[in-house]
Amino acid sequence: MNIQNFEYLRNQLFYCGFGHKLEDALRSKMAKDKQEFQLQYRGQIDSEPVRAELHFSRSRQTDRYYFNSFRVELPQNSARVTGSRRFQVNGSNRFTLKEAYNLLNGRSVHKELTNVQGERYRAWFQLDGKTLDIHGNHKLLQFHENYGYDIENQLGRFPIMELREEQSKKRLLESLGRGNRQLVTFELSSGPHKLYVEALPRFKAVCIYNEQGIRQEFIDDRSKLDQRPSAKLQEQQRQIQIRSRGGRKGHSL
Repeated sequence: MNIQNFEYLRNQLFYCGFGHKLEDALRSKMAKDKQEFQLQYRGQIDSEPVRAELHFSRSRQTDRYYFNSFRVELPQNSARVTGSRRFQVNGSNRFTLKEAYNLLNGRSVHKELTNVQGERYRAWFQLDGKTLDIHGNHKLLQFHENYGYDIENQLGRFPIMELREEQSKKRLLESLGRGNRQLVTFELSSGPHKLYVEALPRFKAVCIYNEQGIRQEFIDDRSKLDQRPSAKLQEQQRQIQIRSRGGRKGHSL
């Protein structure tokens, strides 16, 4: 067995989000010297069981193996885009296990890519719930930088306390970029209020949810706020109120 190849694959599994629990199985499969093999992963994300099948193949010219793809399977849930999908490991559209989980749940992930000219750029990805690719997978939608989505500006529409300090703002933006639904603190006239936010690049917006996962909507007349002095603008922001959609989901902000 190629020890350097094993160590490389072991690290690749770790950085893809599978931890170290598959190391012994990986070593055993590589030692059998077959052209292809699979590893079975069982774990949890956000207290939910997650299964994945990881696919490996050996080079036809050398003794090196390659981690090609993994298929994620989640429990039945009508709220998801889909319960399973294959994700490629090599190539431009590479995602970690947690990012894949977020995509299956309809959320968006921000990635840095390289085009055919070798230039680096960033884009948001989201699964299309209606369109399948030639492999039967739900198609990945891309929203490039020139699409005009600025998540920091969208978050700035709301009185989110984590935006006031650079480190907490950076952590918030990074978490949303990984596709997470992130808990933040809204400063309302009634006091601090915990809510979840989620990136929605397709509609150039931010989704807001309560702790029960119910979509929320802000009532806020901002038509002339930009013409007012800064102090008055801050006072108006403190008066923003949140009204629940009464259990109805899927409404645009």
